[in-house]
Amino acid sequence: MKKQIVRTFVFMLTFCIYFNGCKQESRLAGNLKFDNITHEESQHLFDDASKPEAKLKIDFSFIKESSDEKMKDSVNHMLQKLVFGEKYSIQEPQQSVKLFADNYFSTYHKDLEPMYREENTEMGGEPNETWYSYEYETETKVEYYDKHLLTYRFYMEEFTGGAHSIYFTYFQNIDLRTLKQIELNDLLIGEYDEELTELLIAQLMKDVGASTKEELEEYGYGTTADIIPTENFKLTPGGISFLYNIYEIAPYVIGPVEIDLSFKQLDPILNTEYMIVKELRK
Repeated sequence: MKKQIVRTFVFMLTFCIYFNGCKQESRLAGNLKFDNITHEESQHLFDDASKPEAKLKIDFSFIKESSDEKMKDSVNHMLQKLVFGEKYSIQEPQQSVKLFADNYFSTYHKDLEPMYREENTEMGGEPNETWYSYEYETETKVEYYDKHLLTYRFYMEEFTGGAHSIYFTYFQNIDLRTLKQIELNDLLIGEYDEELTELLIAQLMKDVGASTKEELEEYGYGTTADIIPTENFKLTPGGISFLYNIYEIAPYVIGPVEIDLSFKQLDPILNTEYMIVKELRK
């Protein structure tokens, strides 16, 4: 009798472990496993250590394993296109990183060495090193992955000898059912532009403590361009976070502007039938 009870207990325990494991696995479409590739390199003009140099730093997150090979390849190509461009979107991730790095330094030498040589001749001395010192950095991260949604963050900063560097952040939200990038038209219904614009402005006013739109402009927001909906957003379980990079709606000194709208705020224009929305709101 005791042996029978033990066998029954072991069976039930094994079943529970298996069931919970399957339940967790089913939450993650494709059962994606991620890895990252890092690449750091610098090269001097004319391969001369006494001359200015270009520095490159890449940290690229990609899908290493998946229960669905088509999903893995399709999503990796989307991520490579976002980070490196169309030209480097169809190779294996490691190859894309290498080709991008090779092209970066090849372009640096090709474009700047003739300019440096010409300026050196005209000035009769070494040109200003700052104007020929370049830097390029990319950093990527999986922001969110659950059920059929993958949200990916891409940060890029570049210095090309100017007064200061330029930096941007872009988000890509991928529907793992369709293997396509999610757009506002998927998430919202009707003629939503005007209502969404008002929601964005009202939330920004609240965030910065402005009581009127005129006061918001006095703070610098909406001075470089109108505040309108952007496709640069990230989806979260709480709602949608809209990101405006430097210069898009405010001067460089203000920096990037992020406006968070909850699903509750968006409810009148939210496409509640879209599966990704349903999954996030549960």
